[in-house]
Amino acid sequence: MAEVTTAPPAAGRPLARYGGVTADRFRSVAAWGGALVLSVYLGLSGGGYDIVVRSEIGLIIWWFVLLGALIGVLPHARAPRAGWIAVSLLGGFLVWTWIGLRWSSSHELTLDEVCRLSTYLGVFLLALCALSLRSARALVNGLGCGIAVVSGVAVLSKLTPGLFPADTARSFYATARLSYPFDYADGVGEYAALGLPLVLYMATSARTLAGRAIAAAAILPVLLCLAMTVSRGGLLAAAVGTIALIALIPNRIPRLPVLALAAAGIAVLMVALLHRPALRDSVAAAPAGQRHSMLVLIVIVMAATAVVQAALQFAMRRRSRPGWLFVSRRSARAISAAILVLAVALIVGVVLGGTAGRLWHDFKLWQPTTHSNQYFRLLSLAGSHRYQYWQVAWQAFSSSPLHGIGSGTFRFYWERHTTHAEYILNAHSLWFETLAETGAVGAALLIGFFALVGVGGAVRALRTPGDHGALIATATAGVLSFCAAASFDWVWQIGVVPMVALLLGAVTLLPDRLPRSAVQAGARRRWTARARPAALRAGLAGASILAAVLILIPLASTVALRSSQAAAAGGHLARALADANTAQAIEPSAASPYLQRALVYEQADDIPAASRQIAAAIRHEPDNYTLWMTASRIATEADQPGRALRDYRRAHALYPTSTYFIG
Repeated sequence: MAEVTTAPPAAGRPLARYGGVTADRFRSVAAWGGALVLSVYLGLSGGGYDIVVRSEIGLIIWWFVLLGALIGVLPHARAPRAGWIAVSLLGGFLVWTWIGLRWSSSHELTLDEVCRLSTYLGVFLLALCALSLRSARALVNGLGCGIAVVSGVAVLSKLTPGLFPADTARSFYATARLSYPFDYADGVGEYAALGLPLVLYMATSARTLAGRAIAAAAILPVLLCLAMTVSRGGLLAAAVGTIALIALIPNRIPRLPVLALAAAGIAVLMVALLHRPALRDSVAAAPAGQRHSMLVLIVIVMAATAVVQAALQFAMRRRSRPGWLFVSRRSARAISAAILVLAVALIVGVVLGGTAGRLWHDFKLWQPTTHSNQYFRLLSLAGSHRYQYWQVAWQAFSSSPLHGIGSGTFRFYWERHTTHAEYILNAHSLWFETLAETGAVGAALLIGFFALVGVGGAVRALRTPGDHGALIATATAGVLSFCAAASFDWVWQIGVVPMVALLLGAVTLLPDRLPRSAVQAGARRRWTARARPAALRAGLAGASILAAVLILIPLASTVALRSSQAAAAGGHLARALADANTAQAIEPSAASPYLQRALVYEQADDIPAASRQIAAAIRHEPDNYTLWMTASRIATEADQPGRALRDYRRAHALYPTSTYFIG
């Protein structure tokens, strides 16, 4: 780490001459607006978990890539070699997942993962090809604003529940923790944590005094949202992101007061929250008095934070920094080394003192001690079943170390091998789940991608002074925050979280400046007419078309299937069967359309047809115990007790600990 004592020339100045001031401003506005819309829309749409919402974004992204390639505006500038290596790694992971259809026990679930990765690759590729130095700053600001808005709305859902639709109060599981709008408290907390470095960057790097003051105030709803989710994964991600930002960002000492200011503000709000037990621990809406007084206090503390931050920034602009606050590069390295030695000594002390063993024992517990005050869970290192998830994931990897069991199929392996009656879909760790489902090859590609982005971004941030170094440091801190969250949770499936991380990852790989030849050429022609290598444009266009097809197949099949389910619920069986046939024609290897047709025929009392359809569904997804349960029921209705018993026993063998069998 090193302090920068003098402000370097702005790294982005040549860019204005390259494309013209108007074009550059347009890119900045588009980047800010696109980032804001993406983070808010997906954030308020369940986090983008739903395949329809996520796929719609993917199609829009790839349409922009295709259009940009055809008219010659993409790529905007020559991406560095590291950028194309990152694209190759993420694209290779997509291809490997696609190849995994050959050995997957569910083509439908694996193709859904291919669809997901196609969207993620498009987000990263578009950012890498379209961003400039100026627009990258606007993009980071837009993401920070979007996450702050979603965090504020999440807090309001607790304080003013009457302003939200009634169905937002329904949850997959009842909890007093803040879970809106994802219906998953840990996911909301980790999303807020991802935005913390971005809002801190805005509070210390915004060009205007008002911008810095507003950003400082916006830190509080982000922190309060994180606190109200009571998410240990979110706290870990926030700690990693904040520490990384402080460690990597240049000229860090003038940025520290905003951290102290935010700490003071959130301390006041947390004391107020903890003294309102109904608001703190109640699943139902708290009394109006507690909610409204808390809301008023939040507004007051945010306003006070903005005023104090404005005063601090004004004073810092009017007065030069005292000499004793300047830290040389040599001194900064010495301080960093001392901190590292202290951290290592602390870890060694924990291990030798036996504390590590006790913490590991607590982490492995299946049923840790509970407390009426939910905030006491923050003092516990119990793994909430993660040790058991990861243990089974490692067994899955060991059973097929090269290529894994097939992307998206961890739930089937868990059901066969767990000793606990818990239904889960994911291993609650991106890295363990990737090992289990895609083997060593897939893990090497995905981990290599994030290692290149995270480690490469950290190195570049330390080597790059000034505003650009601060921008890279912020983006890198966000990526590292995501990696920490993904280590302990299934945020990879909450679309908005990895999309934000991938956008930040692209920022870390942007070139420091444009090639001199390109800068000189840009002064002589308009940015819409710049020549691009034909092969690269053709490659982008071809990739766009292929990715759109990979997204469209599961999307169209899902839409048709849901239409069939809605028609069946309304008693329109002919239309339900027609829609199910459409879904099957779009994705013939999927089990769900056959299951839906079986259910429609069963509802129409055509049991022989239902038997044929459920048998076809089982052929396409033989490890899904729910299909065998349905087959057992249909066989019972067909007066075939022997077959019904065999199907029931097969379902039991696939998931012996299910509550269906043990009560």
